[in-house]
Amino acid sequence: MSTQYDVVIVGAGLNGLVTAAYLARAGKKVLVAERRDTVGGAVSTEEFALGFRAPAAFAAAELFHPAIIRELKLDAHGLALLPAGGGTFLPGHDVERLSPADAAALAAFDAFLRRLAEVLDPVLTRPLPDVKPSGPGDVLELLTLGWRLRGLGKRDLPEALRYLPMPVKDVLDERFESEALKAAIAGPALTGSWLAPRSAGSALMLLLHRPSWTAGLLSPPVFARGGPGALADAVAAAARGAGAEIRTGSKVERILIDDDGRAAGVALTGGTEIAARLVVSNADPRRTLLELVDPAWLDPEHAAAARNIRTRGTVAIVQLALGGLPAFTDARDGSLSGRIQLGASLDELERAFDGVKYGKLPEKPFLTVTIPSLTDPSLAPEGKHVLHVWAQYAPYRLAPSGGIGGESTAEGTWDERRDELGDLVVRRIEEHAPGFSGLVEHRRVRTPIDLERDFGCTGGCLYHAEPALDQMLFMRPMAGWYQYRTPVDGLYLCGPGTHPGVGMTGLPGKSAAAQILEDWR
Repeated sequence: MSTQYDVVIVGAGLNGLVTAAYLARAGKKVLVAERRDTVGGAVSTEEFALGFRAPAAFAAAELFHPAIIRELKLDAHGLALLPAGGGTFLPGHDVERLSPADAAALAAFDAFLRRLAEVLDPVLTRPLPDVKPSGPGDVLELLTLGWRLRGLGKRDLPEALRYLPMPVKDVLDERFESEALKAAIAGPALTGSWLAPRSAGSALMLLLHRPSWTAGLLSPPVFARGGPGALADAVAAAARGAGAEIRTGSKVERILIDDDGRAAGVALTGGTEIAARLVVSNADPRRTLLELVDPAWLDPEHAAAARNIRTRGTVAIVQLALGGLPAFTDARDGSLSGRIQLGASLDELERAFDGVKYGKLPEKPFLTVTIPSLTDPSLAPEGKHVLHVWAQYAPYRLAPSGGIGGESTAEGTWDERRDELGDLVVRRIEEHAPGFSGLVEHRRVRTPIDLERDFGCTGGCLYHAEPALDQMLFMRPMAGWYQYRTPVDGLYLCGPGTHPGVGMTGLPGKSAAAQILEDWR
């Protein structure tokens, strides 16, 4: 084996880089092994047509935790954040012009979520305490959490306990009149998930997408100058500056286990073995435990639990190079620089979800659209634009009869039908932006299968494990293993399949490093 490291990290995705930076700052000898030629994974910027650069998957950076920016001094490593000028725009609907009742309800609901988010902030921003306390520190953490919840008061506490497991549709129907406003609020709760407005627990997802450090409901996105890859590059630079080594083009084939059943390093493609005292995987939990680790090292109960982690991807990414700015109906100055949502009622979003359960594409997909080149012109040639789409709901596997709108088709694969999805997205946008198709100079479509191939996301799930009530908090990624450890001694997880999960927060990586350092002590 080569020189021993304290820690080897599998994958230079955003969270793997964050973990590397914090461990290196603590004096550990860290190596990050990444199979791709660049860092960041799904949080990267790619040139997909000459002069056009777009987010690989995740577009906006407002969820990235400001403490990580401050502690790693990411601004000194080239990170510049650019708030967009617009909030949430639904073509054909003015979600800013509200009835007096809806305006008051929006202010009240935003304030309630803010209070709840502030109470839950310590839960989301650090490792969860042990539910079976092993010492005074664990007991104190649990008591502190209970005290903070009690601090919500007699009015908010019952409402919070009622709110968390509810379908987001029920929450919004109780409060608002406008269907478009409900859809605009619900959109973030559903992105990247196997959830629809009527799904239990979708209200919790709304809270996770609007935590205490963001600007709240309907707030504008925040972009990194140079695209999301600039954020990953800044974290990588901070990690290297602290002494971490990052090797790209180095695919980990398997995690090495010694005779005592402890993780002891990794083996790369080509046969190189790298010894380490600990291994941390930024790969998803299923891939880590069922592919990178020899299954012989897992007892049947843990192997079954790993297989039962749900990773059903529902997102397709469409990148479009445009010859000019599209003319959306009813767009005002600044509207197009924020988020453009195509899906203007909760019923419309629910119908978009119906087909994915049966391997079919929706007739009208739910689209979350950004034009990041409006905020950062460096992403496209002068006078031209990049348009980035999250299209939901796209099934991981297409059924033989998985045609658009349920029409019967011959059996096909995503490789054969990728253009069908791209055409569907372009038509959907053209309904609200006449002449849009004539602006498209180039496009690239990534289906859930492509997300699995390109970024190692099992099932095409960008969050590595579906965000759902039974796969969050103390059950993420599986019951009993929520503190970044795994059933294999010396093997940890740090990706979004761990707590707190969803979004481009960097917190799984930071909290994994904190847990590793605590265990080290």
